[in-house]
Amino acid sequence: MKQDVKILIRHFIAYGVGIYLSKLVGFFMIPIYTKYLSPADYGALELLDLTMYLFAMFVGLGVANSIIRFYSDCNTDEEKTRVISTAITYLTALSLICGVVMVALARPVSFLMFSSGSESSYSREELTYFLRIITCSQILELISTAGIACLQAEKKSTLFTIASVGKFVLAVSLNIVFVVGMQLGVKGVLYSGLIANCAFLPTILIMVRRRLAWRVSPPLATEMLKFGSPLIAATLSMYIIHFASRFFLERFVGLSVLGIYSLGYKFAMVLPALFYSPFEMIWNTQMFDLYKKGEDGRRTIDYYHKYILVLSLLFIVGYSLAVKDLILIMADPKFYAAHEVVPPLLVAFTFIGLASISSAGLFFVKKTLYRGLANIYAAIVALVCYYFLIKAFGYWGAVIATFVAFVVRYVALSLYSQRFYPLTYNVILYLKLVPTTAVPYLAASLIRIDNHVISLVARSAVGVILFIVLAIILRVFNRYEIDAAKSLMMNVWKTRIKRA
Repeated sequence: MKQDVKILIRHFIAYGVGIYLSKLVGFFMIPIYTKYLSPADYGALELLDLTMYLFAMFVGLGVANSIIRFYSDCNTDEEKTRVISTAITYLTALSLICGVVMVALARPVSFLMFSSGSESSYSREELTYFLRIITCSQILELISTAGIACLQAEKKSTLFTIASVGKFVLAVSLNIVFVVGMQLGVKGVLYSGLIANCAFLPTILIMVRRRLAWRVSPPLATEMLKFGSPLIAATLSMYIIHFASRFFLERFVGLSVLGIYSLGYKFAMVLPALFYSPFEMIWNTQMFDLYKKGEDGRRTIDYYHKYILVLSLLFIVGYSLAVKDLILIMADPKFYAAHEVVPPLLVAFTFIGLASISSAGLFFVKKTLYRGLANIYAAIVALVCYYFLIKAFGYWGAVIATFVAFVVRYVALSLYSQRFYPLTYNVILYLKLVPTTAVPYLAASLIRIDNHVISLVARSAVGVILFIVLAIILRVFNRYEIDAAKSLMMNVWKTRIKRA
């Protein structure tokens, strides 16, 4: 188990750096976006991004997930090359065909997207132009996902990080030039993304060039699509849970409220984006290695489930206590209300990380259909709740609906996966974690300091320390886990001393 954890941590850090930088483009630009864009413009940009997310989901057909699964079954270099070449060829063809269609239909699609156009400073013609620009950018990004999946399958996390660093530096620089210097508003943000993707795609293709050959297999493509297609339903359902609230908010309460809620959601997405995403990039390949180890692998997966839960809650306590001051520091005053939605959304997102572990059995036996069904149940619940709750409670209705939907999804995935690959769920541990999380959060919330930076540090530090103390007192970790943690820290310390 120790070796498995070391592999996970090593690649987690490498993938984490790359993902952190790619996500930090939007996060780093928050002070600029909130200063140079109005809440309505921020909401319009959000709808454009979400439309492209939906476009990529249907065009991609789950090909990236298929690459990792089929690559793991390959025994020779020739087979591996055939998998990568087939995936990239089909994904490129589909992206170009669908992209041309989207560009041609941009005007009617933009009319469907924006109903409160009078609240935006942009005309219908400009919104149509924006949609065409972001479509071109999305085509390039979509093709690059096949190359990224290849790097994942071969566990080349360092190369992924190098490419991501370059894209981050370029995107931030272009955003500053276009949004601040030239004051192009939403148009500047879209230009930055397009140019960054123009540079990122060839970089990724160069990194996987030895897997690029004219060895396309139509039968293999069919099998990959069969595997990936059920995941479209799962991905669409996740899209509905995460983002359908934006369209209801735009219809019922307007782009300004949508813009404020979207900023709060972006701050909450720090947990899945910067913690779960790098974990899943290595987990998607490592879980199959653990499956081959039988009962030892199953016990390791049980431990992963526990650690994901505990570390998520530790992060939630510290970050929730800091987020109000963080938004007050980073955002323009017109966006301050965004901090209210962050803590409950963080708790809801915890079930994303837990579901990654609990649903592993569905991938082991290739029963991805059940994953799709579980997500569909959650999406239906989300849509019903969004319609009724947003009408009644505004963005708080969206928060409640999101929480309920993710709980439903987690429960359904866990129940389905238990049929094929049973895991152990420690109810006593869950009960212990309730006071371990609630008490530090409530206690540190009482701290009142006028200086936002000092308040941010003090409240977070007190919350995290109290969490750790309570976890030890309530014996959240057993003796074996404590000894293993001490051993790991000692090894890290010795390594640093040797390097020094």
